[in-house]
Amino acid sequence: MTNYLIRRGFQMVIVVIVATIAIFALLNAVPGGPLSGLNLAADAKSRFSPEDIARLEAMLGLNKPFYLAYLTWLLGEDWVDEIGATIGNPGPADKMWDTGTWVDFQSPTCKNVGGTNAEWDGDGISPCRRGVIRWDWGQSWSLARGQTVTSVIGSRVQNTVILMSSVTVISLIVAIPIGMISAVKQYSKLDYAVTTFSFFGIAMPVFWFGLLMIILFGLKFKEWGLPYFPTGDVFTTRVTPGSLQDVLNIQPRSLADRIAHLFLPVTVLTLLYLAGWSRFMRSSMLEVLRQDYVRTARAKGLRERAVIVKHAARNALIPLITIVVFQIPGIFSGAILTETIFNYPGMGRLFIDSLNRDDWPIVMAILFISAILVVIATLVGDILYTIVDPRIRFD
Repeated sequence: MTNYLIRRGFQMVIVVIVATIAIFALLNAVPGGPLSGLNLAADAKSRFSPEDIARLEAMLGLNKPFYLAYLTWLLGEDWVDEIGATIGNPGPADKMWDTGTWVDFQSPTCKNVGGTNAEWDGDGISPCRRGVIRWDWGQSWSLARGQTVTSVIGSRVQNTVILMSSVTVISLIVAIPIGMISAVKQYSKLDYAVTTFSFFGIAMPVFWFGLLMIILFGLKFKEWGLPYFPTGDVFTTRVTPGSLQDVLNIQPRSLADRIAHLFLPVTVLTLLYLAGWSRFMRSSMLEVLRQDYVRTARAKGLRERAVIVKHAARNALIPLITIVVFQIPGIFSGAILTETIFNYPGMGRLFIDSLNRDDWPIVMAILFISAILVVIATLVGDILYTIVDPRIRFD
């Protein structure tokens, strides 16, 4: 196992490096350049002047060759003093590449004053960036101008982790036993009911189901005089008469208030996950029940419960692990449609808002962290295989 983990560690590093190159290339592949959308804002106050964009291009290294711009984004600018000034430079060490020519490296283009604020005063000097490899993503361009990407993501990631963790745990607790029972009692009324629910849940568009829940539990309940659920945000700032919080005397920003706001998005996602995972568990369980070792266990006189739980279920979980572990990136990145429909301030909504506002530092940070979580999820899945089935060895 140790040798396997070492090999996988090297592979993961290579995959992440390739992912960073692809992400940065996508940024530069935008028609007109990555900063082209900053001067197209509908609000004149939100637009960047050509001078601001030129300074941003110089600060972000977007006017340099691709490989130097990529290294600046990945490693930061403080490496320039020692390495960057001579990388690919056939001339003196006090020269560096700038706007297509080798220029004197007498006046630094950044200063180590801490922070990642963009350079707005026009003196050509901005705080040095440490690079994404040291978790310095820079500053938001438009969505939250004046804030670092780290602070913007930090304000949203907790909401998404709570939402997606709740959905994942509830779905697993319910889907696994339902899938097992449905397989054991194949062609029974329960099996037909579970199969019908699964087909309905898998085929149901999430945006349609989300809107249906909002109309029913939010608008119609209010119209009928029933305690209606909150349909957006993560907590209540002011209790509305007739709402669920008002009827149950739930205080704003309390734990119960957060649970009330989570009810609708968690319900939508749980039903969708439950439909797919229970169906997958049923199919996997049916395949395992036909194996020779299950027949052998029954022939030995083991109790049916022991045959199902110890011999069949553990092996049936192996394919399901592959699906579940890839929820790890989803716990961070969130559910874009669901968070958008319910106006839930999570990572999924942050991602789509950043795309709409051309806020590429936030988009690239989310993509990069998601890529890291994907390779970690793959490794976690491999380790879980050996736990569920001791016969699996990677040495």
